[in-house]
Amino acid sequence: MSEHYYERKMQEFFELKLGNMTMEEYVKKFLDLMKYVDCIKDEKIKIQRFLSGLPFSYKDQIQYDEPKTLEKAIRKAKHLYEQNKGRIQRLHITYKRRRQ
Repeated sequence: MSEHYYERKMQEFFELKLGNMTMEEYVKKFLDLMKYVDCIKDEKIKIQRFLSGLPFSYKDQIQYDEPKTLEKAIRKAKHLYEQNKGRIQRLHITYKRRRQ
């Protein structure tokens, strides 16, 4: 593969955000793209880069726990995402009931 291809993948890695993806999709994309950025060896930098793609509410809560590994940061992010997803679903159900 060409150098240009690797440069594009690195740029995609550094610009990656959760956006409209699910947390599973974001984590998969992050880990896939991280393969193209072999210059990042330090676990703290990997964690910081992972967190920088998340909304502040996630980032703040995860940083508070001070995860020592990327795996722990990912696990916490998935947990928070599932909590928020459940909360949003409950709000939608409540809203629908009130409209009836």
